[in-house]
Formats: sequence, structure tokens, C-alpha cells
Amino acid sequence: MKCPPLILRLKMSKTADHGHFVLWLPVFIAWLILAAIFIALSPLIILATLVAVPFDWGKPVLLFVPLVFNVICNLRGLEIKIEKKDSTLFLSFR
Repeated sequence: MKCPPLILRLKMSKTADHGHFVLWLPVFIAWLILAAIFIALSPLIILATLVAVPFDWGKPVLLFVPLVFNVICNLRGLEIKIEKKDSTLFLSFR
């Protein structure tokens, strides 16, 4: 089983003066908040599933939550680098 990324590294640099700024953000705090929101909303998800069953949408509604979790877990290792003429932005999920 894959784990969601725990830390986001944000690096901003200016090429003109060779200065850079690195920020490490603890993303696991956001996952804890999202888990609490999911637990609070789980009765509504179950109710939406029960309402959607007669229209053949019950299974997609119910499988939406594991799909979102899988997408979040696959963020680990993602690196994004955006370059402009005078600056660079680098994002890395670890």
C-alpha cells in the first residue's frame, strides 16, 4: 500500500541575484484534517450512495473515495519545475 506524501518542498529562486528560498511544508497535517472531514461526511456519502442506487450510480459514488485516496497517494515523488526568464519555482512531494 502506498502512503500519501508527508512533506512538500517549495523552492523559489531568482537567477539575477542567485538568491533562493526553500520552504518545507508538513502536508501530513492537511491529511489529518481531510480524514476528520471525511469521517464527519461519511454518513452523507452513504446516504448519497443509497439514493443513487436506483439510477445505477451507487457503485461510482461509493468508489469515489478510494479513487481520491489513490490519487493523493500517487502524488508521492511528484516534482514540478517552472522556469521563467528571471525566476524558478520547484515543488517536490515526499
